[in-house]
Amino acid sequence: MTTTVKERAQPKPDDAKAEAQRAAEDAKAEARAQAAEEAKAKAAAEAKAKAAAAKEKARAEKEAKEEKRRQWIERSEQEIAAAGAIEPGRDPESVAKQLDAMVERAQQAEILEPHDKSNLREQVHLAKRGMYERHVDHLLDCAMAASHDRNREKERNEILKVAQARFAIAMKLGSGSDIRESVRYRLGIIRETSAAGISQKAKEDAEREAQRKQAAYPNERRVFARWTDPQLAVVIGGRTYATANWSLGGLLIEAFPDEARKVGEELEIKIGLDAARLYPERVEIVRFEEKRLALKSRRFASVLLQIKRDCDAAGMEPA
Repeated sequence: MTTTVKERAQPKPDDAKAEAQRAAEDAKAEARAQAAEEAKAKAAAEAKAKAAAAKEKARAEKEAKEEKRRQWIERSEQEIAAAGAIEPGRDPESVAKQLDAMVERAQQAEILEPHDKSNLREQVHLAKRGMYERHVDHLLDCAMAASHDRNREKERNEILKVAQARFAIAMKLGSGSDIRESVRYRLGIIRETSAAGISQKAKEDAEREAQRKQAAYPNERRVFARWTDPQLAVVIGGRTYATANWSLGGLLIEAFPDEARKVGEELEIKIGLDAARLYPERVEIVRFEEKRLALKSRRFASVLLQIKRDCDAAGMEPA
């Protein structure tokens, strides 16, 4: 039997079926690959969206934490400032206890950084010291007034007893040699004073002490202890000045020539123990008269606190 060419070219039924199966399998594989790619792209998009959401959540949480921290510090600063503004005649004991309680709360506050807590402790320490120093000043004034009246001798002795107790606290808080010398002078004046009058020596001591205090702190109520030594180097507008006195809250410069400066103006300065190590700081002019420029730090825990630590590290006790 003879087979034609046309008959030889025709595929067998089994071959056609296998070809169709392969085509179907290829189509399924392609569909699976496409589905896998789509699933992969979807997973990547979801992961990216989750990462973005997590990043945004972390940012929001960080901002919320920072805002709470800022509010905590602001309230603390207000409380410290209020303590520094109490009347000298008020016994500081209750206010000191409130400040100590605030420090204790701060130690437990997770919202605060370790340096926040350290700065707060030091600010409170100095505020307490200032309160007790001013109170002792007031008590000595009262004792002096009572010394002129024979009928108030017992009262004077009671006042001096309280003054000595409060001064002992001030000393424990680190009152400097200037305060110790002032109290010594004033006690000597009080001892020299009688109801009949005041001795010439007491008058001279009183006048000398009044002049010393006025020269160091003219018309100022101190929230923080002020120091005249060491003098700090202050760079303003490229020119270097020395401080007349300074504290953790601000500083005073004498013989400042720039008359264009105004109260309320903010300045960018550099300040430090010497010109070799200066810290940048932003301050506000709070007083400018007769070339005496008084500046206040605009920040809680300013670089003045770091300078105080530099003094401690160098074995220098500001006075």
